[in-house]
Amino acid sequence: MSLAFQSLCSGSSGNSLLLKSNGSTLLIDAGFPSMRACRKALGGILSHLDGAVISHLHTDHIQYSSLRVLEDSRIPIYVCEREVPHLAARHFHRFPFLDLKLRPFVARPFQVGDFSIHPFRVPHDGVRQTFGFEVIARPNGKRRKVVVATDFWHWQGVSGWFEDADFIYVEANHDRELLRANPNPRSRFHLSNENCGRLLRQALGKSRNLPQAVMLGHLSEIRNRLNLARETVLGILDGSPYRDIPLHIAPRYEPSAEIYITG
Repeated sequence: MSLAFQSLCSGSSGNSLLLKSNGSTLLIDAGFPSMRACRKALGGILSHLDGAVISHLHTDHIQYSSLRVLEDSRIPIYVCEREVPHLAARHFHRFPFLDLKLRPFVARPFQVGDFSIHPFRVPHDGVRQTFGFEVIARPNGKRRKVVVATDFWHWQGVSGWFEDADFIYVEANHDRELLRANPNPRSRFHLSNENCGRLLRQALGKSRNLPQAVMLGHLSEIRNRLNLARETVLGILDGSPYRDIPLHIAPRYEPSAEIYITG
């Protein structure tokens, strides 16, 4: 079986990603606004989940309602060790979780099912620790590398994680002109379309093997447009072999098509 990636939702209203390989299924973030929305998005996947890995504690990446659904289904939840005390303060709403299967992680590799996951810090708001993830799987015995990272505002010191990836999911949050027309101080903690393109060009330029596909995610609803994100990134990659890499954009409210990373 090929490695399969899917975005379930993307943006400030909620983020959740799914990765499947052979007998393992991994959820990355669960920012669903209600238990009903969470159950609808995950559907029959819940009974097959090996774990849910949380990048950081902002409510568009993990919610009280999602924690309840994951608790009911006895899904292990992987959260940064230093952030565990803040999880209760931010998301428990005075109602304790008696059966939450928390699995604290630190910035070194850990295993969830068939996936080897290496968290890496990314610069976000300076309050909550935020992580991207390098995920290694071996479908059909062949090593495949998936890199997922959103909610960071500069890429210096981060781009090395994206090198030699077979698939990349990365933030292209806002267009600078639309941000000037619609100011939002929180946008300074997110990656612009231009910086996303520069990150990709830097990482791909140092890669021995190019990714089979790239997906742009976490686009602002007001301060970005699908065509602006696509054309800005492709423009920065223009004149290079990287422009021919399939470039997808994660839908905001509905699941994307599955993307298969073959081996």
